[in-house]
Amino acid sequence: MTAASPSPSVKRPARPALVLATVCAALGIISIDVTVLHVAAPSIQRALDPTPGELLWIIDVFPFVVAPLLLSAGVLGDRFGRRLFLVVGLAVFGLASGWAAFAGDPTTLILARAVSAVGGSMAMPSTMSMIRVAYPDRATRVRAVAIWSMTSAGAAAAGPVIGGFLVEHFWWGSVFLVNVPVCAVVIVAALAWTRESRSDRPARFDLVSQLLAVGAVLAACLAANELADHAVLVSAVSAVVSAGLVVAFLRRQRAAMAAGVQPTLDLGLFADRSFSAALVAIFLAMFAIVGLDLQFAQHLQLSRGLAAFTAALMLLPLALATMAGGFCSPWLLRRLGHRRTISGGLVVAGLALVPVVALGGAESFVVFGICTGVVGFSVEVVAVAANDLIISSAGEHEVGGAAALEEIAYDLGGGFGVAVLGAVAATAVVAGGDDGFVRAVGGSVVVLVAVGLVMAGLLRRADVQTRA
Repeated sequence: MTAASPSPSVKRPARPALVLATVCAALGIISIDVTVLHVAAPSIQRALDPTPGELLWIIDVFPFVVAPLLLSAGVLGDRFGRRLFLVVGLAVFGLASGWAAFAGDPTTLILARAVSAVGGSMAMPSTMSMIRVAYPDRATRVRAVAIWSMTSAGAAAAGPVIGGFLVEHFWWGSVFLVNVPVCAVVIVAALAWTRESRSDRPARFDLVSQLLAVGAVLAACLAANELADHAVLVSAVSAVVSAGLVVAFLRRQRAAMAAGVQPTLDLGLFADRSFSAALVAIFLAMFAIVGLDLQFAQHLQLSRGLAAFTAALMLLPLALATMAGGFCSPWLLRRLGHRRTISGGLVVAGLALVPVVALGGAESFVVFGICTGVVGFSVEVVAVAANDLIISSAGEHEVGGAAALEEIAYDLGGGFGVAVLGAVAATAVVAGGDDGFVRAVGGSVVVLVAVGLVMAGLLRRADVQTRA
């Protein structure tokens, strides 16, 4: 996420620990919303009867709206006030969540989720910016950022368990309604415990570039989700529109750079092959972990007949192993280096799925738990190593832009994981009565192993560069 350096005139809050607690609470409730529907999806399907494509939109619209808006949300927060954007963002997020809880049809739920994503995108960059203000000392800020990062990962991992518990004991709308009181409490804490801060020199806001980015991402999402409804022509047209908007966006960035104007996206960062490869690794890691998490949750409930909370508990090895991977990744990275950690982690994650495919799903719950645990651990190690490589590859003046691209890769990877694997599963079932779950997971095996081997070549010089 981007965050300009705090103004020298900003005073350090008396209780930085309270600032950290506030922003982590805000980040946590937003991060939970990314994955909370994975276990709740079958209940929503029974209640609202969405088409396969509409169900993917309900799950996917949140990350697909958040990701492109992050390009400018940090800039606007620096200009108008970080605390203001945090409070307003949480208010929009909470109100839209209340709207979503009582949606009576798929279209209304999709719109409510989109509005909540706008609120989430406003609040998320402010959480990191406010930490930078509260902790001017680098040594203490590193620890605060580590807590911030663990909060995000832990909340996303806990999302399915929380969703399963709420659905089983209440109704599907409770997964949204619970956000309302939590947001209210965090808003009060933010007003009481944090101070307003702005940047003396905020970056330029380019509305046209922002609209092009949002349009390109949503058109790509439409292309993937329409495949689930077998609307091939609409999917193809959407893909072409998305590609055209991407080209227009890139041309506008190049024109800005040529004119000496700060672009919305610094394309110069992509000149470093290791940086680009690390972004791809993060995208793919999130593609796998989020997309497969949804496929696992649906398979356990719809094919294996488990209750929502029981299915969520079956996914605990995946969540716990993901957190363990975050703890162990620094140790592995020091011993293996970026190249072997990233390429090896992707290959191991792919191979760990082979027994699941061979058994046709969760026929053996023990094997299923072990395999998903290995996947979660490996993918998180890849994500941490790639994140470190991104920050190490970027120059000091480029770190803000690099961090923003990293967050976008996280969100888009998870969003496309849900859309693409969901479309593959839905299409496979209709095409030949095949097990769509097995087809989706089998495709993930091929992609993870293949890209892992490619990464071994692309990152050949990564460890030398980062040590230098």
